Amino acid sequence: MPRIVTFPAAVAVTLWCVACAPMAGAWATPLERVEFEGASQRLVSGGLIRGDRIQGYLAKPEGAGPFPAVIGLHGCAGMFDITKRKLVDELVGWGYVVLLVDSFATRGIVHACTGGFVGFSDIAGTRSSDAYGALAYLARQTFVDPQRVAAVGFSQGGWVSLLVAAANSFELFVRASNLRFRAVVAFYPLCRAVAGRPVIPTLILIGALDEWTPAADCAQKIDAWGTDGASIEQVVYPQRSPQFLLP
Repeated sequence: MPRIVTFPAAVAVTLWCVACAPMAGAWATPLERVEFEGASQRLVSGGLIRGDRIQGYLAKPEGAGPFPAVIGLHGCAGMFDITKRKLVDELVGWGYVVLLVDSFATRGIVHACTGGFVGFSDIAGTRSSDAYGALAYLARQTFVDPQRVAAVGFSQGGWVSLLVAAANSFELFVRASNLRFRAVVAFYPLCRAVAGRPVIPTLILIGALDEWTPAADCAQKIDAWGTDGASIEQVVYPQRSPQFLLP
């Protein structure tokens, strides 16, 4: 059964606490703009679809590493500055390398919240390709431990994080055989669009009053998946998720 917590969703995790005042001026943590290629997607016919060139934002703790890493996947409204600040400053402070994947910038997309981007199947393939491309990019960095990389996604990005946690996604994209995400955290994901059970540890954080991403959809999926396999936990907050801050 989903675990119900009694405090508001806005204070669920200190990374995204809405009571925290935005930091003025420059970033507390240096942020480097990087580009990488999305992973190639295998077709049933045996062919490949090459991944697009993707923009991202990279930050790391001081030192040589290798450090564990987190790949951040934004929602349908794109990558907001406050999301960058909270994710980067908190996670780097905890000793993680952070790579925020901007799936919209190089494609000239402002947002994809009204069905104007592409269909569900296209979004799934395109953004999963971006996520695996980001994983491959981090694996090439000497300061990253490629066996300790997690995905954290919000809304549409949360849905994508659940997709890359499923067993079939490991076969759909060209990657090193031992290269995979080791855990995922999905904030208010679209669970009804997910089929396969996650095969890596998964945490779903969602609000009971969310209308776009109902908590009940995730609870039903978890019940259908059963308890065999990797741990899957859902935390349901009694209010809405802070979607206005976490695109």
